[in-house]
Amino acid sequence: MAVNYSFSALLRPVLAGASLLALGLAAGCSYSHGEPAPACDVPSENVTYSAVISPIFDAHCRECHGTTVYTTKGSGNNFGDYAAINRYFSPAKIIGSIRHAPNAIAMPQGRDMLSECDIQRIEKWIAAGKPNN
Repeated sequence: MAVNYSFSALLRPVLAGASLLALGLAAGCSYSHGEPAPACDVPSENVTYSAVISPIFDAHCRECHGTTVYTTKGSGNNFGDYAAINRYFSPAKIIGSIRHAPNAIAMPQGRDMLSECDIQRIEKWIAAGKPNN
């Protein structure tokens, strides 16, 4: 007794698996807004909070330091929005933490250090006076 399978019936599981793999890879290479991380050319970038810094904080900080969780997960440090960051802000403390400096609490806690490019962006933003737009 012969079993007949159509080509499309055989191809369907392969295409479904490839689609799931592509979605997984794309999700691993993006900020929380679904946009890919910007290319690293910090010297020529216009680094503002809304365009560059907020997506970095979304991807790496707000899981613990967001507006709704900072009191329980973020030791009271709210990085939920521009105004909250500016109320807390200590450039030396933030840079020490994200650079995993000695005597600083390494952030993000329990994870790898931010990319050198993202750290340079944050440093450039601070040096420029923390512009919002």
